[in-house]
Amino acid sequence: MKADTFARLVTLETLIDAEVGFWLQHHPASPDRFREAMVARVSDLMDEIDRLDEAASGRVYDALVDFLSDLPDDDAGMVEAALRFKRAVDRITDRARPDLDDASTWAVVLDEVLEELGAEYPACAGLGPEGDPRACMRARALARVAREAGERMVAAKRTDAGPMLRDDLDRLYFAVEHRALTAGEVDALIRAPQRIARRARPSNLGRVGAYVVGQLLTRRPKGPRLP
Repeated sequence: MKADTFARLVTLETLIDAEVGFWLQHHPASPDRFREAMVARVSDLMDEIDRLDEAASGRVYDALVDFLSDLPDDDAGMVEAALRFKRAVDRITDRARPDLDDASTWAVVLDEVLEELGAEYPACAGLGPEGDPRACMRARALARVAREAGERMVAAKRTDAGPMLRDDLDRLYFAVEHRALTAGEVDALIRAPQRIARRARPSNLGRVGAYVVGQLLTRRPKGPRLP
């Protein structure tokens, strides 16, 4: 599985977790409207997964349909439905075996999650009367997962940039979780760790170079061994 696909799966699972959390806390009066809003929120993400990996997309789509087709009315049932969806995503990931020990994998995850957070936060900026509590719950979930992805990236890479990245992501987490900053202020906090993540992402040029080197090595004629 490509890191880009894995990153979208992490983002999707994060958004579904937040949606379930919203349902558990607020118990929306209309299950149909709740379901429709959830589908609208993740539809673009599902399209991105489909473009990247049709096989993974089909399995995720089936898991999401199973989850949405018969949403329960009680808290325990909702939690169990969410767990079934999460385990289905785990099986998709386990089957595809992304390189979870590679810092660049987590750099892609971090970049994508931060991008999603940047798109989500303006709807709850300031946490005032105009703020959307559902969007705020999604933003908080994304901020938490961004911090976790950053930790995985630092643990794999083990570079001097680790403390800086941790500081940046902790500032962002506290801002989203507790400080009720403006959208512009949070956007500025997002850009700092995102720059680090994007520098660590695997480049297309690097992928092409690795492929070419591999092909050259496999085609290299075998000659007599040197004494």
